[in-house]
Amino acid sequence: MLDAIFSRPVKALKLLAKVQCVLAFVLSVMLYGYVYEGLKYFSFFAAIVLGLVAAVVLWMLQMFLAWAMYAFAELVEYTRATHEELSNMSSGLAEYTKAMSRTINTMNRELCVIAKHYHAEEEARDNNTASAQAAADTNDIEEI
Repeated sequence: MLDAIFSRPVKALKLLAKVQCVLAFVLSVMLYGYVYEGLKYFSFFAAIVLGLVAAVVLWMLQMFLAWAMYAFAELVEYTRATHEELSNMSSGLAEYTKAMSRTINTMNRELCVIAKHYHAEEEARDNNTASAQAAADTNDIEEI
């Protein structure tokens, strides 16, 4: 039985708050009757007024407590839903991070290939320039 209560605390708290609302009315009526019966021999008007005041105060207090309990149950329910949503977002963020990591690694590999190709072209250009310079120097020597 306790397992059924503690496995679904939100439902149990909401049910308890609803039962407390009904009991608040019943207890208020009983308090009114008790105060009325106790004071009707002293003053009929005072018995009615004090009985009503006591009943209304008790009813309002019980309704406030029931509202607070129901609000707490709602808070627990929304907190649980928020936790589940954040967990889902966390797993989605992990998948996004993995995908971005793969993309960045691919881009890095492609940039390395481009850099090697560019470096090879520069070396070829430098070799061609050096060869042309050497040929020009050779032609200058031959002319002298």
